[in-house]
Amino acid sequence: MRFEILAGDVVIGWSELESGDPPMGVALGRLHFTPAYGSAPVATALHVRPEGEPFFEPCGGVFITDLRDELGDDAIEVSVLGLDAQTYAQ
Repeated sequence: MRFEILAGDVVIGWSELESGDPPMGVALGRLHFTPAYGSAPVATALHVRPEGEPFFEPCGGVFITDLRDELGDDAIEVSVLGLDAQTYAQ
């Protein structure tokens, strides 16, 4: 399943959120970024949603760790923190 990552109302990438810790409500995965990724304002809040569906509302937020400069193009990850059990199961 694909999850869109948005900065404001702009899709900056997607992830399969292939890893995580269900009891902690944490989902994470590799970010496949779009050309808009580099142009999104840094202070813009990030949001995540299953492709074409309503946004998740994680209580801990959505964060990107970008280590491409140090480790190469695959080293960019998105983390979704604080998902409730029902949302995580989705």
